[in-house]
Amino acid sequence: MSTSAEWRQRPANQLLLRLLGTFRRRLLIAVVASLTSGLSSVLLIGLINETFSDGQATLFSPSNLIWLAGQFLLLCVLAVGMRMLSGLLFVKLSQGTLAELRRHLAERIQRAPFRQVELMGAARAQSVMTDDAQQVAQFLVCLPNILINGAILLGCMAYLAWLSGTAFLLAAVALLLGAGGFHFGHKRALTRLRQAGQMQDRLFQGFGGLFLGAKELKLNRNRAQSFLHDELNTSIDQVQRDRVGGLKTYILASGWASLMIYGFISVMCLLAASGTLFDAVQAASYTIIFLYMLLPLDALLNNISSINLAWIGLERIGAVLEQTQEAEPVGAPQALAYQHLALVNVSHQYYREAEDNLFTLGPITLHFQPGELVFLVGGNGSGKTSLAKLIVGLYTPQQGHIELNGQLLAPDQQDNYRQLFSAVFSDFHLFESLHRLEENCSAEALDRSAQYWIERLQLAHKVSIRNGRFSTQALSQGQRKRLALVVAYLEDRPFYLFDEWAADQDPVFKQVFYQELLPELRAAGKTVLVVTHDDRYFPVADRCLKLENGQLIEPRPAVPA
Repeated sequence: MSTSAEWRQRPANQLLLRLLGTFRRRLLIAVVASLTSGLSSVLLIGLINETFSDGQATLFSPSNLIWLAGQFLLLCVLAVGMRMLSGLLFVKLSQGTLAELRRHLAERIQRAPFRQVELMGAARAQSVMTDDAQQVAQFLVCLPNILINGAILLGCMAYLAWLSGTAFLLAAVALLLGAGGFHFGHKRALTRLRQAGQMQDRLFQGFGGLFLGAKELKLNRNRAQSFLHDELNTSIDQVQRDRVGGLKTYILASGWASLMIYGFISVMCLLAASGTLFDAVQAASYTIIFLYMLLPLDALLNNISSINLAWIGLERIGAVLEQTQEAEPVGAPQALAYQHLALVNVSHQYYREAEDNLFTLGPITLHFQPGELVFLVGGNGSGKTSLAKLIVGLYTPQQGHIELNGQLLAPDQQDNYRQLFSAVFSDFHLFESLHRLEENCSAEALDRSAQYWIERLQLAHKVSIRNGRFSTQALSQGQRKRLALVVAYLEDRPFYLFDEWAADQDPVFKQVFYQELLPELRAAGKTVLVVTHDDRYFPVADRCLKLENGQLIEPRPAVPA
């Protein structure tokens, strides 16, 4: 069993404590309100018990009746009012925590090395940021009920102990037996809920395939049916079975605990009937107290599932935080000069799941300089895209190093180094907004520049730009790539990378790309690296580099700057 110190050292728990610390004033008020509501409820049952235990003369005395009514009114207002106040505060607290959790996870993933983000996958990250973060927030919504009902149970047990030690011991035995059965069920339920969380990652991946693979599913009825029934529905059913199994176990365990309370009530009745230990009035008082405990106990046990779902959510959030714990060293933001770029004996190794082996790229030595157009060619799986990611700084060399302007690139300059590049990868993502591409450019000027390139790339009849947002993205893949090219032009970086950009273009615009746009970039002093298979346009390039099984084959050397 982990200690309190170990619990606090876990990344997810540290994050939760830090977030709750930012709302500590609201949290303190909500906790005090919850406990006040619970204590008021205990005092109310005590008042009811004492009232019915007193004689009729005292009960109907006019002077005492006003005092009694005032006590009832005060305790009722406190119990209900404090419950409402704590509920409202915890709702705000839960939504604030949910927003901060998602914000922190998004920032953590954005700052993580690109390779870690690739390995994590979108499905797992989306599952954690949506469902698991929601479970943590939902626990905070349930927290006032947990605190109020917990306070009622503890207060009633304390009141019972004050009335009779024997009755308290009998009640404690009943609660311990109920707690023991509940703990047994709790362990089994927790296992099922963890399994549901793991299967949910696969479910989110399936949901992604429903959209990303829509064309393939429409074109093959058998594949679509197999995907829906054998993969997607299987994941849906498994998540349902595990969730239902876990929550059903909680219900059965809660029923066992309630059964122990009814057992205590039965014992009280038998003892009263036999005249052993308690008389009828005493037994009735103890039974009223225990009956009053029944609903709070049931509510408390039902909320245990929320606690455990939140616990599992925290575990899964913690796993993501640990996986993204290795943040890149980041120096002060600055614009780096670019006169010459060199990869010196660079190597990178990674696991290929489809082939079940390690693929090694390199060692590779390359040089680039401004004003040159370089083509990178090679078969599928030769390592072209991986090399491109090494060049632009998305991957870091495992061996060898990168030199910029003859100087070794420092680790804390990796982010500044990446700002030299503008890239359109084959699996590019097109954002709806331009997102401040140029800090020193006004929104109106950026819109004008974007509109110019939209017209230049023959997209004006399909899309326009307004307030930094594209009017639509409902375009063909080739047209979307042209929009991505618009964004690349607006970034105006010294080094451009295009990964199979022309693959989805019609022959006319493919010719425009190779014979007009690329030479214009070279003439503007840009370095342009194009990953391509279009051999008819190879003469346009200054150099053609060929990759084969991760090795550079007979490149024509560049002339050093």
